[in-house]
Amino acid sequence: MSSWAERVHRRAADLGNVVTSCGHPATAPAYPYRLEKVKFGVPLEEVCKHNNIPGPLLVLILKLNKESPNRRDVFRAPGHQGSMKKLIHFLQAGRLVNVDNYSVFTIASVLKKFLRKIPNGIFGRSGEMELFAINDLQNEAEQTDRLHRLFGSLPKYTQHLLVLLFGTFRVIASNAAHASTGMTSEALGVSVAPSFFQSCVSDGKTARMEDVLKFKVSTKIMQNIIDKFATHDIFGRDNYEYYARVTGRILKVQDEWICSFQYPPPPRGKLAQQKYALQHSLEAEKTWLQCQCERWGLRP
Repeated sequence: MSSWAERVHRRAADLGNVVTSCGHPATAPAYPYRLEKVKFGVPLEEVCKHNNIPGPLLVLILKLNKESPNRRDVFRAPGHQGSMKKLIHFLQAGRLVNVDNYSVFTIASVLKKFLRKIPNGIFGRSGEMELFAINDLQNEAEQTDRLHRLFGSLPKYTQHLLVLLFGTFRVIASNAAHASTGMTSEALGVSVAPSFFQSCVSDGKTARMEDVLKFKVSTKIMQNIIDKFATHDIFGRDNYEYYARVTGRILKVQDEWICSFQYPPPPRGKLAQQKYALQHSLEAEKTWLQCQCERWGLRP
């Protein structure tokens, strides 16, 4: 197991322990031997106990956030079936996982399967219906406001999981043209919509026309959320700060820069914020795990 992966897994029982293990090893709890289990096919509240995303699930998302922006067809190309079964078994059994042994394609496929198996979907049935209703609105300001209210009404662990996922999608999409990955926000929407919207997946073996139409709308909704992730305040400042703190990325939401806990708060004023962002532009391209590896003299 590589150095950074070993350090993350060592105390990855939950999100708090993940942060502790990489940032403050002297105060971390003892090695737990077994990690918190990541159960498939159960309500999200049973997976995210104590209002935290399980450490192993968080590590998978962070690996995608770190490596997938420069990889072609992530979330579209399927993962290795044998590796997927092995990884899912390790996650459900609460066993240590060496993420370096799994490609980003396998991890993305496992993550999509995890989301697809959440009963009633990550948004819930009522949340999905609300998203379809929001999509029909013509006023963009009203769309943004209702998206903000919908996400804010979800449990905190769901908000955290969503902001990490859509933040990762946003990084992949924003890098698509430069790295020629093909994973634009539209391509991502098509690839991940069935994992987020259970109402657009037919219960039978043959898709109905109604399901096809819902799928087209759901892909548009996903693309819209990805595109608006940092241009509109749809997740709320607390969630954006959570995303920056966990991933180590700097992002600009509307006219305000949001950074990780490693930096002092961004200054007020547009010119001062531009100077601040330029000063930390190099760090903005690094993930939280990379920065911690450099801090402790480890090889990422």
